Amino acid sequence: MTIKITKNINEANLITHDNKFHPDDVFSTVLMSKIVENPILYRAPVGHINNPNAIIYDVGFGRFDHHTKDAKYRPNSKIKYCSFGLLWEEYGLEYIQKNINTPDAQKLFHAIEEKLIKQIDGIDNGLFPEIKAEYELLDLDQIIDSYNPTWDEEVDTDINFLRALNIAEQIFDNIVHKLNSTIKANIIVEEKISEVKDNILILDKYMPYNDCIFTSKNPKAKEIKVIILPSNRGGYNIKPITISKDSKELLINFPLIYRGLHDQELAEISGIKTAKFVHASGFLASTETLEDAIKLAKQAINNKE
Repeated sequence: MTIKITKNINEANLITHDNKFHPDDVFSTVLMSKIVENPILYRAPVGHINNPNAIIYDVGFGRFDHHTKDAKYRPNSKIKYCSFGLLWEEYGLEYIQKNINTPDAQKLFHAIEEKLIKQIDGIDNGLFPEIKAEYELLDLDQIIDSYNPTWDEEVDTDINFLRALNIAEQIFDNIVHKLNSTIKANIIVEEKISEVKDNILILDKYMPYNDCIFTSKNPKAKEIKVIILPSNRGGYNIKPITISKDSKELLINFPLIYRGLHDQELAEISGIKTAKFVHASGFLASTETLEDAIKLAKQAINNKE
C-alpha cells in the first residue's frame, strides 16, 4: 500500500478520525487509497472539518460520516450504513470497473457488499451477531482492534494505523479476488449444468459450484444429485449434493457398508475396480478413473438405504 499520513490537514486529500481506529475507518482508508491518486491521509480530532479538497469520512458530520441524526439505513434493513458502506455505495463500482478484470462488475459489487461491507456496517453500528459456541470467536472487529496501542503504550497511533491498513488491505484484496473467482466459476458451472446426464454433474477441475447449482435457472440443475471432479491427489472425487444450499444433509447416500472402506476392500465389496475410499460420513468418495467414478456415483444414486 502506498499512502502517506500527514500532520498537516491542508496537505491531505483523505481525512478520517484520529486516536482509536476500527474496521470502518481502516477499511474505508483501504478503499479510498485505491480510488484517490497519491493518497495523503490526515487523522483529525472529532468535530467539524474544513478542507474542501479532501474526502472526509467517519468524522466531520459530512456526507460520509454516519454519526449524524439523519444517518442512512440500508433499504429494508435495521442496519445503518457506516462510512465504509457509504463510500462503497459511491465509489465501489467505479473501483471494480477500473481495477478488476471481472465478467460481471455489478454482481461482484453486490457480492463484496454482502460478504464484507454489511458486516462492517453492522459492527460499527453496534449490531453484533449472537454466536453460540464453546470458544471465543476472534472476529474482524477484534482483529483490527488488536492493532490499537495497549493502555500502557505511549506511541503515535498513526504507526499502528498503518500496520492495521496493511492487514486490512490483504483481507480486502483476498475477498475481492475470491469472490471474482467464484463469479468466473459460476459461468463455467452453468455451462456444465446443461451437460448433466443421469443426475451427475461432471466438472473438469475443482471450482466453487454449490451456490450456482442451487441458484441456477437451468431446469437441469434440479436433476443433479452427485458432483464428479478431479481430485488434487489424483483420480476423481464423487460428492453427493446436499438437500439445500445451506444444509449439511446429503440428498443421496453411498451404501452404509462402503463407508470408511479403502482400496482393495472397497473395490471387492463395491465391484468397482479403482475405488479408493468412501468417507465414513458419506460426503465424499474417490476412484482412480472417471469411468469408475460414474459407476460409484450411480450406485449412490440408486441406493435405497
